[in-house]
Amino acid sequence: MSDGALLWLAYTIGAIGIVVEWRSYVLYDAHAFRRWSAAGAVLWGLMYLLLGAWTAALTMSCTAARTLVSGLLTSTTRKHMFAGLFVSIFVLMTVVSWQGPVSLLPGFAVINTTLALFYLENRAMRIVMLASSAAWIVNDLIWQAWPALLAEAVAVVLNLRTIRRLSEGQ
Repeated sequence: MSDGALLWLAYTIGAIGIVVEWRSYVLYDAHAFRRWSAAGAVLWGLMYLLLGAWTAALTMSCTAARTLVSGLLTSTTRKHMFAGLFVSIFVLMTVVSWQGPVSLLPGFAVINTTLALFYLENRAMRIVMLASSAAWIVNDLIWQAWPALLAEAVAVVLNLRTIRRLSEGQ
């Protein structure tokens, strides 16, 4: 497959990821948010793989499992154990796939989101995840991952809207 065809395939997968990602951010239910977000992570991981962004591909793909597991744990001990496990996995993936300082962006984003998903409730979780979005936006600019950049930028707006509405409901 030619480089141009791979690029278009990556962007097509990314476009599908846009729909899935945006859907997750307009949901008020934290569990539904996690399910849709996990599906989006699989698509983003594949897109980053096709773009040659190894750290982003590895960490994003693993976030699907992390996102799903984080909503199922009720025991504090298990939350700590799995949060530590996923943070360790993300650090290892960042080191193994190191492509220079750019690798710190997805590394930070997935670790920050991991801690938010495991330890914060719906509204606070979304607020902390805005920092992760900023790191992904910079990463997407560097890798020219235009579908992910568009999705993340709109996700920030949707997430801010949902945060505001959750605040009004309290």
